[in-house]
Amino acid sequence: MNIDNKKRSLAVVIFVCTVFSVFIIRLVDWQIINSDYYNKRALSSNAYIIKSAAVRGEIFDSDGVGLVVNKIGYCVILDRLTAPRGKENKLIVEITKFIEKTNCVWNDTLPITISNGKFVFIDEKQSQIKDLKKFLKINSEASASDCIGILSKKFVCSSFNRDDRRRICSILYNSARNGELNTKAAPLIISENISQKLMLILSECLPNLPGIKINKTLVRNYCSGDLAPHIIGYISSMSSEEYEKNKGNYNIDEKIGKSGIEAAFEQKLRGYGGKKAIQLARNGDIIGTNDIVEPKYGNSIFLTISSKLQRCASESLVKNIKSAYEKGAHGCNSGAVVVLNVRDFSVLAAANYPTYNLLELDENRNYYSKLLQDSSLPLLNRAFSGTYLPGSVIKPITLCAALETGVLEPDEMINCNGAFNFYHGYTLRCMGKHGNINLIKAIAKSCNVFFAELGRRIGGSEFAKFAKKFGLGIKTGLEITESTGTLACPENSKTNNTPWYDSMASQAAIGQSDTSVTAIQLAAYAATIASGKRFKTHLVKKITNYSLTNTFSSNEIPELIESNIINEEKLNFVRSAMQEVAISGTASDFKNFPIKIAGKTGTAQNIGDDHTTFICYAPFENPEIAIAVILANGKYSINSKNVAKDILNCYFL
Repeated sequence: MNIDNKKRSLAVVIFVCTVFSVFIIRLVDWQIINSDYYNKRALSSNAYIIKSAAVRGEIFDSDGVGLVVNKIGYCVILDRLTAPRGKENKLIVEITKFIEKTNCVWNDTLPITISNGKFVFIDEKQSQIKDLKKFLKINSEASASDCIGILSKKFVCSSFNRDDRRRICSILYNSARNGELNTKAAPLIISENISQKLMLILSECLPNLPGIKINKTLVRNYCSGDLAPHIIGYISSMSSEEYEKNKGNYNIDEKIGKSGIEAAFEQKLRGYGGKKAIQLARNGDIIGTNDIVEPKYGNSIFLTISSKLQRCASESLVKNIKSAYEKGAHGCNSGAVVVLNVRDFSVLAAANYPTYNLLELDENRNYYSKLLQDSSLPLLNRAFSGTYLPGSVIKPITLCAALETGVLEPDEMINCNGAFNFYHGYTLRCMGKHGNINLIKAIAKSCNVFFAELGRRIGGSEFAKFAKKFGLGIKTGLEITESTGTLACPENSKTNNTPWYDSMASQAAIGQSDTSVTAIQLAAYAATIASGKRFKTHLVKKITNYSLTNTFSSNEIPELIESNIINEEKLNFVRSAMQEVAISGTASDFKNFPIKIAGKTGTAQNIGDDHTTFICYAPFENPEIAIAVILANGKYSINSKNVAKDILNCYFL
C-alpha cells in the first residue's frame, strides 16, 4: 500500500470514529446526563398527565372500631379518549338522565337551577355563585341566564334544550375550573359514588354508551353517622376563600375538613394523589402509562372515645330530655354530657342534643341548609362550646378556696336562717332553713347561705383564681374547638365595662352571676377533685400510618396542667362532703347504687325553667371516670342524675 492510500484509510477511520464519538456523546447526554429533561420533553409531546384521587386517613374509636372508614365504591366517568369525537355532550345528557332514573345523584356543582322556565341562581349557594362569576370573568351583577349563555358558548351546547344545556354546563364547568378540561386524558367525573344496584344496571348498558366507564374508588363512609358527629366533624368542598388560602397545595375540587377532628387534623388525615403519564399514539390509542408520582395515603387517627359509652350517653341524653319535657319542663329541648377518664383526662364520651347525622349530611345535598336554618342549632357542639350557668355544682370549688385560703376552718359552723342578707338592699334566698351547719351538711343540702357567706369572705378575685385552677373560665386543651366560658370577677367586669358589686362574689360562689361554663370544663373540674391534679383534656389516643403498622404520636403520658391545687387533707374534706351528697343529700338517689360515687347537683336560675347540672366521679375510693351533665331548662335535677346513672351502669356494670 502506497503512502497516499494509507493517508486515505487513516482519514476514513478518523472520520468514522469522530461520527461514532458524537453519537455516543449524544446518547450519554440523552440517556444519562440530561435524561430527566429529555424525558419531560418527550412526555410533553406525546403524553398527558392525569392525577389520581387522594385517599384520606381513617378514624377509629379507642378500641379500634371504625368510625370513619374508606370502602370500595364505584364512580361513573366519561373517558374522552375513547368517547366518539363530538358526541361527549350527548353522552353527558344520556348518562345524567340515566343516573337520575335510578334515584342516584350525579356530580351537579352548578349553582343554577331552572324555575318557571328560567335560569335562576340557587340562593343558598352564594359562595359558589361568586366562584362561578369569577371563573367566567363577568361582573357581580350578571344573571344566571348570562352565566349559562357564556358557558353554553364555551362548551358548544347552545343547540341543546334548556335542561340538557344545564346538565352539560354543570359537568364541564366542574372539570374546567379544576383545569382538567384541556387535558383530554383527564376523565369527566359524572358521579362520584353510585349504588351497587346502579353499577350492575349500568354495566349491562355500557356497550351502548361508548366512553362511559365505571371505576372502582375509595369512598369515605361514616359507620354510624349519628354516633359522635360533633367530635368527628365533616368534610366538604372548599369555599373560594379557603381555596385562595390553600391554592398551592389543593385542587379546587378537593374536600377539606370543616369541623371536629376532620378539620383539626386536616394535614394529618389528608392524603396526596399520584400523577400518571398517559402516552398516546397519533391516532389517540393508549400505548403506555407511567407513574410519575406515587400516591400517599393519609394517616389514621384513633380517638379516646368508646363507641359503646358514646352510644349510651347519646341515648340517655335524648331519653331524659324527653322525660323532663313530659314532666313539665316544656323549655327543655337541649343538653350535653361529657365523660372523662380521671387518670389522664381523655374524653371517653361527649354527647349533644339536638344532634345531626353525618351520613345524611354526606348523601343529602339539602340537609346542610336545613341544619343551618334549624332554630335548635343542631350543629352547635354544646358539650364543648355551649356555655351555661353552672348553679350549685360550683360549690365544691368555693369550699376548696375557703379551706385553702383559711377563711373557713374544717369544723366551723355557719348559721342558715333561710336568707343571706349581709349586703344592704340585697337578699339571697336559700332552699331551706338549715340552722347551724358544717361544710359536710352544707354541700349535702346545697345551702346557699353557707356558700354565699364563703363567697363574701373569699372575694371575687380570689374565687376566680381557684375556679381557673379547676379548669373553669379557661380552655381545657381539647384538640378541637371549645369555648372559654366566663368567670364572674372584678377583672372580667372591668374588661367588659360592666359594674362590679361586692355582692356578686356571693352570687359567683353559688354558681350564679355572670359565670358561664361548658360541660367539658365541669367534667375536667370533677376529675380534678377526684385526682387532686388537672391534666390537659384530649380526644386523640394515637396517630398511625394508613395501614396502622407505625404509630407516629400518642397521648399515653398526659400533660399535667395544675398540681398541688389544694392541700390533700383539705381536699379530702371536700370529697367526703361530695360523697355525702350521694348518701343523704340532693343526690341521695345514688344511696343504694352499687358503685359508690361523689357528686354535686345544681340548678341555675334562668329565663324560663332553670338549667339543671350534675357532676360526679366514681368509684369514690379509686376514681376512674368523671361525668358532667347539663340539661338546658331541665327544671328537675332527677333527669340530669339519671343520665349519669345510665353512664355509670354502662361503664361499670
